[in-house]
Amino acid sequence: MVYTVTFHSVQTNSIPYKLLNNTIMKTTAIAFLMLMFASVTAFAQREHVKGSGTIKKETRSAASFKSIAASGSFNIYITPGSGGTIEIEADDNILPYIVSEVENGELQLHWKKGYDVKPSQKITVNVSMAEVKSLAASGSGGFYSKGTLKGDKVELAISGSVIIDMDLKAEKLEVGVSGSTKINLRGTVTKVEYGISGSASVDALALNSETVDVGVSGSGDLAVNAEKKLDISVSGGAKVRYKGNPSINQSSSGSSKVTKID
Repeated sequence: MVYTVTFHSVQTNSIPYKLLNNTIMKTTAIAFLMLMFASVTAFAQREHVKGSGTIKKETRSAASFKSIAASGSFNIYITPGSGGTIEIEADDNILPYIVSEVENGELQLHWKKGYDVKPSQKITVNVSMAEVKSLAASGSGGFYSKGTLKGDKVELAISGSVIIDMDLKAEKLEVGVSGSTKINLRGTVTKVEYGISGSASVDALALNSETVDVGVSGSGDLAVNAEKKLDISVSGGAKVRYKGNPSINQSSSGSSKVTKID
């Protein structure tokens, strides 16, 4: 049986409302920095590089990292492990223009400055991480886990049409999304916080959590699993579905809906 409740007031001092504002500011800042990087690169473009269509794999050595920041069309597959190498699969003539560097424990993936690169297909990147701290992306790529990824506090900051498909085990997860991102989460996380702006779709029914905070603005669609506590603040045409029997603190405006799934 499905129960649907529509609310018509917003409590601006509520936890999820503040979370929404804070997270949107965070993801907007990240998106702005990535956009500025792309703009500077575009301004300095001197050469166009088009993918040959001949796909080649290249293995690169790398220092250890707990975070990844990607700008571009990179499909990143993460396997639990000690790391030390990065495997990149792309057009053979494009590989030299893919920058992969580690700074302060963060793997940064982007195009080489001064070039307009057009791959024949999305770039595939395979990495191993013993612990995950943060994953950030702007563009049309994605993050995919190959096994259960572990971390204490994990942050996902996404802008664009990125796809996330992950199995996680962590104490806390913070998800900040701006755009049309699609997210599929499973595993076990004690506390989860979502700050969503735009038309993102989140399916986290298979992510077992004790406490969930949800802040959504726009036409987002979220499905979450909360065992003990659920804080919700939604506006616009957003839809939130939840599983479990938590205590609920909620506020809503516009045509947004909150639905319990039995």
